[in-house]
Amino acid sequence: KEMLDYSVDKLTAEMEIPYQFDWLIGVNLLKEDIGATVQDLALEKFSDVSEMVANSLGYQYEIAEDWYQDYLSSEADVYQTLSALRVQRLSDEELFYYQRMQYLRYIPHLKQEVIANRSIINVTDTVIKPMAGGFLKLESPYGSSFMAVLPIAKTPIIFNGFHLGEFVQRFNFPVELRIKAEFMDKNSLKGRMGRSNTRYGNIMQEAESTDTVQQDDIILGSMSLKDLMKKVGGKEEVIEYGAFLIVTGSSLSQLRRRRQVVLGYFEDMHVEVSEASHDTPYLFQSLLFGAPLENKTRTWPHYVTPRGFAELMFFTNTSSGNRIGWHIGRVDNWTGRWESIEKAQESSKNMVLFNATVGNKEGIAGKQTKNPHFLITGATGEGKSFLAELIFILTSIQDVKTLYVDPKRSIRKHFEAIVNSPDFEKKFPLLAKHIQNFNFVTLDSKVESNHGALDPIVMLDKDDAVSVSKNMLNYLIFSNKHITTTMDQMTAIKEAIDTVVDQRQRGEIVGLKNVLDILLDSKEKDIQSVGKYLNSVVKNSILELAFSYGDVEGLSYDKRVTVLEVADLSLPDNKGNNQEVTVSDKEINSTTLMFALGAFCTRFGELNRFEDTVEFFDEAWVLMNSAEGRAVIQSMRRVGRYYNNVLGLITQSVHDAEGDDDTTGFGTLFAFREDHELPDILEHVGLDVNEENLEWLGNMISGQCLYKDVYGNLNMISVYNIFEGIDPLLKPMKSTVSSNLENKYAS
Repeated sequence: KEMLDYSVDKLTAEMEIPYQFDWLIGVNLLKEDIGATVQDLALEKFSDVSEMVANSLGYQYEIAEDWYQDYLSSEADVYQTLSALRVQRLSDEELFYYQRMQYLRYIPHLKQEVIANRSIINVTDTVIKPMAGGFLKLESPYGSSFMAVLPIAKTPIIFNGFHLGEFVQRFNFPVELRIKAEFMDKNSLKGRMGRSNTRYGNIMQEAESTDTVQQDDIILGSMSLKDLMKKVGGKEEVIEYGAFLIVTGSSLSQLRRRRQVVLGYFEDMHVEVSEASHDTPYLFQSLLFGAPLENKTRTWPHYVTPRGFAELMFFTNTSSGNRIGWHIGRVDNWTGRWESIEKAQESSKNMVLFNATVGNKEGIAGKQTKNPHFLITGATGEGKSFLAELIFILTSIQDVKTLYVDPKRSIRKHFEAIVNSPDFEKKFPLLAKHIQNFNFVTLDSKVESNHGALDPIVMLDKDDAVSVSKNMLNYLIFSNKHITTTMDQMTAIKEAIDTVVDQRQRGEIVGLKNVLDILLDSKEKDIQSVGKYLNSVVKNSILELAFSYGDVEGLSYDKRVTVLEVADLSLPDNKGNNQEVTVSDKEINSTTLMFALGAFCTRFGELNRFEDTVEFFDEAWVLMNSAEGRAVIQSMRRVGRYYNNVLGLITQSVHDAEGDDDTTGFGTLFAFREDHELPDILEHVGLDVNEENLEWLGNMISGQCLYKDVYGNLNMISVYNIFEGIDPLLKPMKSTVSSNLENKYAS
């Protein structure tokens, strides 16, 4: 709760009002007249006239309780037509809230308070005061704000690339876009086109007769008009629309600055935006939901075909991430290259929220994948470990069991040094206590206390203990081409494993080393020789991590947060399936250990189907370079599709996660920069490999990545940690005299 409250306070202090962009579509519905008689139609017309007369005299016409029945068929037709846009019907609460929001623009409030009483009279419970300069002041019980309406007066004649719906989302403050549109009547349209064509002809004839230069605007305007006339003659529809930008602020000075930024932005694009200083009160009324395209909004008309209307890129979204989650960064809408990650973060207020546990949940509107797993790739130093550890720490605060596999052995030492310092404990006592409760496990065979931590007989149930133990010992034997085994020897190994596992089930303190002792104590020399070989291989090797007499705690499934460090793993690279490659003893031992590690990870994810579990594999290339390592990953991915388990891989190359027999990929992708793989990264996230995209990707700086979420949104984001206490945990590199001087004298 403290972290969530801090998030709200931090983001509110920076942004005043955190916001997101939603697209709303309103369509006028026609009353259903199917089956009506002439008498019914006459009665309905009379009722409409009576209502108009009553309203003009100040009376209110009583509305029937089942009035909506006449519009259900029309609404169903509209919903079906718009289904290609993945639209969602608004609930009663949402409809009231969006209506009320028109009178609460940029006024801090709680949604629950606003919708507590959804009486119609409460929709307009705001005092609207016109101000000098064409501004409006909104005064409500929740506070006050100021707003201005800026109509788009003139757009480029060459309409290609005028993505208005995207442009308004690029500002670092909220800019609302309102569109009023309707299909035009063909008869009136032909008259307008004829008059405009005559006017263009007269202007061009006058320029020719006076021997003056024809202006480009006139030439292009005439060409576009003739093209429109041709399309109308071909029965193509034409849309008349008005586009209006609504800018808000908490003070007049802030509003003036923001309005000037908007005007300057569109001026640079050669788009004429009217300040409409004297029309703001009327535009406020005319732009309310449900108001048609009327005289006031027709003051700045635009005429386009449906294809041209689509060029405005409505319903596009520059947001990324989950609707509810932890703040991990900001969307970067600029295609250029930032000087620093700090400037990229400051330029955007488009928040990125992430919740690792919703990937495979059902019933989430708009979600395009049920694949819960996420992949973080990128070159060393680009920020992938920073992001992974940020997500890990934030996820650990939730009611989720988490496991972080850290082959670099960097987290434990750094985390413990930070949280155990007196200054940190004093400043962030709750966070320090939380990190101190982590179950840190270091799998280092050089440390005797770690021996047996991965003993399968200690940490697995009966069936898995037998299976994994057998696989480990068999792999050690069969990997040595100089050893020939007999059926009696293999049978003895199996019987020894069964005996020790049964003893463990009865409560005796035994482990995998007891299996070796049984073989060594055998009266048959052949069986003794197998025991001697296995014992010699295990002694003073990484395999001691998986062999014990059962007197160790082993890796626990009960710990809510575990950081698992693996030292000295050396796995063979056999992606090419080259059978002639000689595998070293160290690689054989590391591969054998993977059976135990994989079993633990699989069991961790499937122990409780109704419990959320998240596993992070840092430096995943260590696993993916071998068939056994890839088998661990594939096993975990399969667990996640049925259980509430999420697997996060952190690795250098986008190719590291390419499995031999699993093509389902990952539901969520984070791709940091890797200069040698720019085309591969574009293909990885589903973008075309072209010059424009390569240049855009090449402008990405350290701390930025491409993010593809479970909704299919793809954007470049700047990773940004807002928690002061977490920041030192993510930055292990301390400043030095040299680095401080470098920054001091930077030009």
